[in-house]
Amino acid sequence: MANTPACCTNSHSVSAIQCAAGFSLIEFMLSSLILLLIAGAAFEVLSRAQRTAAMQSDMQEMTDNARNAMETVARYLRQAANDPLGAGFDGITVVGPSEVRLRADLTGSCGRSNPDKGDPDGDLDDSSEDVRIFYNASDRTLELIPSEASPQVIAGNISEFSMQYFDSEGAETLSGPEIRRIGVSLTTTGSLPDPRTSQYLHIRLTCDVRVATRR
Repeated sequence: MANTPACCTNSHSVSAIQCAAGFSLIEFMLSSLILLLIAGAAFEVLSRAQRTAAMQSDMQEMTDNARNAMETVARYLRQAANDPLGAGFDGITVVGPSEVRLRADLTGSCGRSNPDKGDPDGDLDDSSEDVRIFYNASDRTLELIPSEASPQVIAGNISEFSMQYFDSEGAETLSGPEIRRIGVSLTTTGSLPDPRTSQYLHIRLTCDVRVATRR
């Protein structure tokens, strides 16, 4: 049997090395593509999770905002017209569906040293005794405006706010002395869109407040 020429052996070895190198490059490219696809999918899942978490946080903040606003408004409406010493002031003055003036003698008997402490003193000179609840539609803020003082923002991102006034028979009225019950409705809007629908979420609360001093 004849021996294989050395040149042929060398030729086959070079060819095998070239084939092996080409196959490794294809593998590398395919592996890179698969890794990129996996990384892209993982990034999308992470991004969605972050958007969902941010939306849930925004929704919780929106809910707290609406509840705090409603509780504050209800507290002032409930204690309106408190006049145990018979000073004779108008406790509720309707300005409109989104604004009302409320007066109540609540504190002040401790004198000038503690004007906001103690029992009612027969006047409306103490804090929170003469205020207006006002919805600023342009700024979307619900405001408490004390007499001769700067407005205080109760809540922001309020897209709707309205009040309805009812007498003892349940009929609507705008006459302050006849008001026994006030229906309050407010809607707050989130600051982030829903990642699924791209729509901003809303929460609407309603409350039926009975004026405590008028049965």
